[in-house]
Amino acid sequence: MATRKLHEFLPQNQEDIKVPTTTSFEKATIASNHEHVDICAVCDGMGFVRVTNNIDDPRFGQSYPCSCTIAARHEKTSKQLLNQSGLGSLRRLNFENLSSHGRTLDAKNRDQYQLAVTDAKKYATDPNRWLTIIGEHGSGKTHIAAAIANASLNLGRPTLFFSIPDLMEHFRRESLSRDFPESEGMMVDRIFNIPLLIIDDCHSKINTSWAQEKFNQLLNHRWNAQLPTVFTTPSLDESISTRLNIRLLDSESSDILDLGIWEASTYSSLGAMTEQVIKQYTFDNFLSDGIGLSPQQSSELIGLESRLREWSVEPDGWIVLTGNHGVGKTHLASAIANVRLNQGDRVAFATVPDLLDHLRASYNLDSQDSYDQVFRRLLEVQLLILDDLGAHKSSDWAEEKIYQLINHRYLARSWTVITMNGKPSELEPRLASRLTFTELSEVYRVDAQDFRTLRPEN
Repeated sequence: MATRKLHEFLPQNQEDIKVPTTTSFEKATIASNHEHVDICAVCDGMGFVRVTNNIDDPRFGQSYPCSCTIAARHEKTSKQLLNQSGLGSLRRLNFENLSSHGRTLDAKNRDQYQLAVTDAKKYATDPNRWLTIIGEHGSGKTHIAAAIANASLNLGRPTLFFSIPDLMEHFRRESLSRDFPESEGMMVDRIFNIPLLIIDDCHSKINTSWAQEKFNQLLNHRWNAQLPTVFTTPSLDESISTRLNIRLLDSESSDILDLGIWEASTYSSLGAMTEQVIKQYTFDNFLSDGIGLSPQQSSELIGLESRLREWSVEPDGWIVLTGNHGVGKTHLASAIANVRLNQGDRVAFATVPDLLDHLRASYNLDSQDSYDQVFRRLLEVQLLILDDLGAHKSSDWAEEKIYQLINHRYLARSWTVITMNGKPSELEPRLASRLTFTELSEVYRVDAQDFRTLRPEN
């Protein structure tokens, strides 16, 4: 009598993968607990499958993750990578919503921009060198860098995106290990060894020798380990450390994407202070001797104007002007802005209540400017005038937005002029501490009569 193997008795049309049996009661329970969840047709919602049709198969009877489980794991990993990436609100920036020709009308510059974008897309799929994206403020270099980060994350590659101030904050926290959890040290280690690191605005000033040394350690480690790193900067000049400049210009290990020239006004405003209006306010037409002032008040006002003239020629840190309505704070701030505009600097003037209204409106899908575009414009501009700080209607959202803006420029030591009617001490404590930090800010009270109600006699 011929011997027959067990599998010969089994039906030959069974699927290679079978699902463990589930009672109708169990299925009903699963359905009720996941009323709005699609049940996988392969595993019937169990999450795993078994090989059941070939007893000679070494996998026979063993359980394996279903394709739905594998997909869910990939999705979870992708979300974790995205949440840890440092992109924040820049998650929405990708190559699909990037301008195809940049922000220039010149045909040659458009071609250069398109070539740079093409190279950036290739780099995102296979980053294996250092890459520097060069472009003026507002040229789109941050968008391209964020698009590289998002494309890399979509491919499952761990990626981190930071500005110089953000990096310095992580390094500072690590140094204060007694006040922060051990995870902060782990975060710094991730920054050093992440497969792809993107550093936005690498030209930002690093103010302490300790911070500069920490940054140099990061660069040395990633250079020696040949870890892909992306930088953005307006130019390769003296604003970047010599050590970094040499490496970015090393054609054997580093590439450069030049976005070309962006022809745009160096001035932007949020509020009524248009470029035409601000040009009317200069130091020459400021009534420095005041109106109806005592000799001491007049002398102090003349001295203040003289100091602000000096600062406008060689700006360093912040200027905070306090005083009543109509005493000339906005005039003096505008005069500073005009000096810097004449020097070719990018200047933004924002009346704080108008700024907050604009940020709220930018959440609207029909808005011409996205929230990211509005906010980054103020973060990156060389000189920012914040007029009427404290005049806005207070809310948790408003206070947080103002703090984010001021804190970023505080960490970057970016030139900022602030006017306000009250005293800095009357602001939210985090803001007050930054406005009164003596190593950065010069705080002056403008003591004069209301120029809008008093006029010199003819």
